[in-house]
Amino acid sequence: MAKMTVRRRAALVVAAGIVGALSGTGNAAARSAAASTAVYDCRYDAVSVSDAAGSVVPTARKTGVPLHAHLRVHNTEAVTLTKATYVYAIGNLTRNRGPAPIVQWRIGKGHWHKMGLHWNNRTNGSLPLWNSGTLSLGSIPARGTVTTEISVTFPKRSVKAVYDDFLDIHSGSCGKTRLDWYEGNGFEYWPW
Repeated sequence: MAKMTVRRRAALVVAAGIVGALSGTGNAAARSAAASTAVYDCRYDAVSVSDAAGSVVPTARKTGVPLHAHLRVHNTEAVTLTKATYVYAIGNLTRNRGPAPIVQWRIGKGHWHKMGLHWNNRTNGSLPLWNSGTLSLGSIPARGTVTTEISVTFPKRSVKAVYDDFLDIHSGSCGKTRLDWYEGNGFEYWPW
């Protein structure tokens, strides 16, 4: 009778597509198998973004000095997020926008890439900001984090101001669903 009960359990487990659920490691294998076949929950706040510097605002006292932000993009879901992307936006909210800042980005400790910016009078519906094109974050593991580093340099004739910055997070696998809209610490250009 005991052999029959074990065989029935094993048959049910195999029928469900989860092998090894009878041992302690089987439960982990079951969760792993379920996670790999689960569908990503494409919803706002499926990812969160934080700045490694806390609330510190990087400040330049002269032009040509690169300022940096290390932004951690965290996947809150138990499923890998594939094709993660973001659009970066930066600008001062004064009437004089001045020249576009020079912005570069990289993932982790990878190579630096120059960020092409274009002017958008209606970023997120109403904000006049410089916007990047779509930038790739790659895949973010289940409950994992990817770090993107942003470098901002203010050119000559930049407007003395606080420059707000934002990340608009999406994924190619989630269509047009916004996964997060992050307002960063910003950057300041305050020459002496």
